[in-house]
Amino acid sequence: MRRFLFAVFLVVAYATVAAADSIEEAEFVYDRGDYTQAARLFRPLAEQGIAAAQFNLGMMYAKGQGVQQDYQAALKWYRRAAEQGNTSAQSNLGLMYEKGRGARQDFIRAYMWDSLAAAALNSDVAGQAAMKHRDHLASQMTDAQIERAQEMARHCQETKLKECD
Repeated sequence: MRRFLFAVFLVVAYATVAAADSIEEAEFVYDRGDYTQAARLFRPLAEQGIAAAQFNLGMMYAKGQGVQQDYQAALKWYRRAAEQGNTSAQSNLGLMYEKGRGARQDFIRAYMWDSLAAAALNSDVAGQAAMKHRDHLASQMTDAQIERAQEMARHCQETKLKECD
């Protein structure tokens, strides 16, 4: 039984290391400007549930880099990464809901995602940007809308990002 558990541990450890190497390779290829190849490398990692790959693939769809620009696909991949706590994806979701790219414009959801990113990042520069964006949205919302968005953010946090709508 110990040998079996050790073998399982080795397989999991190897898969983790292989995924880390693959994400680094995909990021290197992306940084080199070979967006088509980067998309090919990010896709299987994103489908395996690796949040960084999901975020990067979402970004590529949003910008039309290596793939045809598709805001719906960007929204899907950002959301998957955001639900795993990827704060960059949370911030990008906030922007997409504000601008209505890939989804109908929804200031409540935009505020919620920015609130989650700001809370996770605290005083980090990116957290300050998320707070600033959230506060900008608040200036365009009613008190009832802000209260609803805060309620949704609390519920999302309480469910560990499992129920964010």
